[in-house]
Amino acid sequence: MTSFAFASLLLVTIMVSTASAHGGISSCCRKLSNTQIHRDLLRSYYEQHKPACPIPAVVFYTLKNKRICADPVNLWTQTSMAYLDGKNWHLQSANLHKHHR
Repeated sequence: MTSFAFASLLLVTIMVSTASAHGGISSCCRKLSNTQIHRDLLRSYYEQHKPACPIPAVVFYTLKNKRICADPVNLWTQTSMAYLDGKNWHLQSANLHKHHR
Protein backbone atom coordinates (compact mmCIF):
# COMPACT_ATOMS: atom_id res chain seq x y z
CA MET A 1 0.00 0.00 0.00
CA THR A 2 1.42 3.37 -0.92
CA SER A 3 1.94 5.99 1.73
CA PHE A 4 -0.68 8.25 0.07
CA ALA A 5 -3.32 5.50 0.15
CA PHE A 6 -2.45 4.68 3.77
CA ALA A 7 -2.64 8.36 4.81
CA SER A 8 -6.00 8.72 3.03
CA LEU A 9 -7.39 5.63 4.73
CA LEU A 10 -6.13 6.85 8.10
CA LEU A 11 -7.75 10.27 7.59
CA VAL A 12 -11.12 8.72 6.66
CA THR A 13 -10.96 6.42 9.70
CA ILE A 14 -10.31 9.35 12.03
CA MET A 15 -13.17 11.39 10.52
CA VAL A 16 -15.64 8.50 10.83
CA SER A 17 -14.68 7.74 14.43
CA THR A 18 -14.97 11.43 15.38
CA ALA A 19 -18.44 11.69 13.82
CA SER A 20 -19.53 8.49 15.58
CA ALA A 21 -18.34 9.81 18.93
CA HIS A 22 -20.59 12.85 18.54
CA GLY A 23 -23.73 10.87 17.73
CA GLY A 24 -22.93 10.72 14.04
CA ILE A 25 -23.56 13.22 11.31
CA SER A 26 -26.69 11.33 10.26
CA SER A 27 -28.34 12.15 13.61
CA CYS A 28 -28.13 15.90 12.93
CA CYS A 29 -31.26 17.88 12.11
CA ARG A 30 -30.93 19.28 8.61
CA LYS A 31 -34.12 21.37 8.72
CA LEU A 32 -36.40 22.75 11.39
CA SER A 33 -39.98 21.59 11.96
CA ASN A 34 -42.98 23.77 12.78
CA THR A 35 -44.55 20.88 14.71
CA GLN A 36 -45.80 21.90 18.14
CA ILE A 37 -47.28 19.18 20.32
CA HIS A 38 -48.58 19.27 23.88
CA ARG A 39 -45.71 19.37 26.37
CA ASP A 40 -47.05 16.33 28.26
CA LEU A 41 -46.20 14.26 25.17
CA LEU A 42 -42.52 15.29 25.27
CA ARG A 43 -40.00 13.03 27.00
CA SER A 44 -36.63 14.77 26.61
CA TYR A 45 -34.53 17.13 24.52
CA TYR A 46 -30.98 18.09 23.68
CA GLU A 47 -29.43 21.07 21.93
CA GLN A 48 -27.69 20.62 18.59
CA HIS A 49 -24.86 23.05 17.88
CA LYS A 50 -22.69 24.08 14.95
CA PRO A 51 -20.10 23.12 13.66
CA ALA A 52 -20.85 19.47 14.54
CA CYS A 53 -24.22 19.79 12.74
CA PRO A 54 -25.29 22.08 9.87
CA ILE A 55 -27.85 24.14 11.82
CA PRO A 56 -28.51 25.00 15.47
CA ALA A 57 -31.62 23.22 16.74
CA VAL A 58 -33.34 21.80 19.79
CA VAL A 59 -34.15 18.13 19.30
CA PHE A 60 -37.18 16.93 21.25
CA TYR A 61 -38.13 13.29 21.74
CA THR A 62 -41.76 12.41 22.28
CA LEU A 63 -43.12 9.63 24.48
CA LYS A 64 -43.53 7.60 21.27
CA ASN A 65 -39.83 8.23 20.49
CA LYS A 66 -40.56 10.58 17.58
CA ARG A 67 -37.98 13.30 16.94
CA ILE A 68 -38.86 16.98 16.48
CA CYS A 69 -36.18 19.41 15.28
CA ALA A 70 -37.22 22.80 16.66
CA ASP A 71 -35.96 26.34 16.18
CA PRO A 72 -34.04 27.35 19.34
CA VAL A 73 -35.39 30.94 19.26
CA ASN A 74 -39.04 29.86 18.94
CA LEU A 75 -41.19 30.62 22.02
CA TRP A 76 -42.75 27.13 21.96
CA THR A 77 -39.27 25.60 21.95
CA GLN A 78 -38.07 27.69 24.88
CA THR A 79 -41.16 27.09 27.02
CA SER A 80 -41.08 23.37 26.24
CA MET A 81 -37.42 23.17 27.28
CA ALA A 82 -38.24 25.00 30.53
CA TYR A 83 -41.19 22.65 31.13
CA LEU A 84 -39.02 19.56 30.66
CA ASP A 85 -36.26 21.03 32.83
CA GLY A 86 -38.79 21.65 35.61
CA LYS A 87 -40.37 18.23 35.18
CA ASN A 88 -36.98 16.51 35.25
CA TRP A 89 -35.90 18.55 38.28
CA HIS A 90 -39.07 17.47 40.07
CA LEU A 91 -38.39 13.80 39.26
CA GLN A 92 -34.75 14.09 40.35
CA SER A 93 -35.81 15.78 43.57
CA ALA A 94 -38.37 13.04 44.28
CA ASN A 95 -35.71 10.34 43.72
CA LEU A 96 -33.29 12.18 45.98
CA HIS A 97 -35.83 12.30 48.81
CA LYS A 98 -36.62 8.61 48.33
CA HIS A 99 -32.95 7.65 48.81
CA HIS A 100 -32.54 9.74 51.99
CA ARG A 101 -35.43 8.14 53.88
